[in-house]
Amino acid sequence: MKSYFLKRLLAVIPMFFLMTAVYFCIQNYLPGGPVQETLARITGLSGDGGSNRVLSTQDIAELRHELEVQYGLDKPVHERYILWLKKIITLDFGDSITTRAPAMDQIIERLPVSLAFGIPGFFLTYLVCIPLGVLMALKDGTRFDLVSSFILFLVYSIPVLVVSVVCLLVFCTDRVLPGGAIFPLGGLHSDNYDTLSAMGQAWDMTKHLFLPVMASMVGNFTALSLLQKNSMLEVIRSDYMRTAKAKGLHERVILFKHGLRNALLPMLVGIGGLLGVFLGGSIIIEPIFGLPGIGVLSLSALSARDFNVIMAIVVLQSCAILFGQLLSDLAYAIADPRIQFQSRE
Repeated sequence: MKSYFLKRLLAVIPMFFLMTAVYFCIQNYLPGGPVQETLARITGLSGDGGSNRVLSTQDIAELRHELEVQYGLDKPVHERYILWLKKIITLDFGDSITTRAPAMDQIIERLPVSLAFGIPGFFLTYLVCIPLGVLMALKDGTRFDLVSSFILFLVYSIPVLVVSVVCLLVFCTDRVLPGGAIFPLGGLHSDNYDTLSAMGQAWDMTKHLFLPVMASMVGNFTALSLLQKNSMLEVIRSDYMRTAKAKGLHERVILFKHGLRNALLPMLVGIGGLLGVFLGGSIIIEPIFGLPGIGVLSLSALSARDFNVIMAIVVLQSCAILFGQLLSDLAYAIADPRIQFQSRE
């Protein structure tokens, strides 16, 4: 197993280069960018009376060249990518085009906000979906299974945007519930957060993050629950489960020691992708609940074509996805010792 994971770890390096290179090229060949944004502002000022002289075509061409040299866009894309790689080794992603602040500082400032509701949503999704899927498999065909499946598909059919807005209307205003708002309308914490005690700050942040966490679980809740149910049903109907039952083993031992361990294997495959999504924040959830996380930063950077910030977020998500795949392989091997990693002749 050690040699296998060493090979997988080494394989992460070319995968990282490939992922970042593809996005780097896409970013460079898309229309717009820092040069076009700056030219638009300058020409707009000169045309609206902000300057005494209207720029000629030659002036604009010279200014464009100066801006390309300033932003390092006067070189071929492969040379720019190599220069960019040399900088990110020291975590130097350059400055934001819009705020002029270091791109990495903005990532570090926003990342804890996304992690604050992303990580709890990640673990709660598995902690709820696994027992629910197992219970639906054990009660397959019963009223509980039918009602649970109906509710899951009903929730799955509602977009996350609609779920988030409904949660705000129901639980954060006094229009629906007679007792008034239960949770704050938005934001990460209250205005008097600094004056609260440690327990008060924890409770205040919990109230602000409860609804975003619930909304983040909606997207994968139904798929993971039904995946766990189908996997458990397949294991229950397998030959070795009937053999264990024929040997007189206790039903609880058969289900949870022999069955559940193998039924968890399909659930472990998607850990890598989910980890990258949660660490990258949510472009839908964060703006609705007023959370200044990575998702909001990604949306603003994309709209402003802030190349340095976008590439910093791409590096973060790429590392999260690649690390998640390694974590998924490790969990897969721990859950199923039958897996052999030796190379086959």
